[in-house]
Amino acid sequence: MREFARLLSVLLSIYNMLIIIRIILQWFNPMRLQGSENSLTGILAKIVDPYLNLFKGIGALRRGRLDFTPLVALIIINIVQRILQTFAYTGQFSLGYTLATIVQSLWWSIGSLILGIFAVLLGVRLFFAYRRTPNSIQYISMLDSWLMKPLDTIHSWFFRGREVSDRMLLWTAITVTIITYVGIAILVNLLVQWLVNLPF
Repeated sequence: MREFARLLSVLLSIYNMLIIIRIILQWFNPMRLQGSENSLTGILAKIVDPYLNLFKGIGALRRGRLDFTPLVALIIINIVQRILQTFAYTGQFSLGYTLATIVQSLWWSIGSLILGIFAVLLGVRLFFAYRRTPNSIQYISMLDSWLMKPLDTIHSWFFRGREVSDRMLLWTAITVTIITYVGIAILVNLLVQWLVNLPF
């Protein structure tokens, strides 16, 4: 049984790589993927698309031009693969470990990714706050449209509607983001340890 779990884990790893290749090819040349069914991309589409299409109907995963269905598909494969790997090496399977794997994978794949991207956007916006040029105005406008709601929330919580400079607000937002990241990471690790030690 452990050898079968190891084999499934390897197959899922290969399938995971095929999905990533499919996504990258689609980014670089989306029109070419609609070509011949006998081409490499056509064969890849036949192998990968049935699984990816399982998630296409979930409207919450698609926001305008952004499509998060491949990310969710990859997360699920990674969770199953990690569970199979653990069973292959230890010969044990527990509900606690499964739940711990799910929690940890969701945090690293979604939670930390979102906070990391947010911190990078704040850092870029802060850079433009110190080095404004005529060309940077369009970037500032674009960043402000993405960051407006979180910055408004931080402004109302910490400054109670008082007027503050962009720099002060951005430094506060970066500090809050780092503290939130560290706090959630600690809580997730504590939860994972507790789940792993469950007797069932």
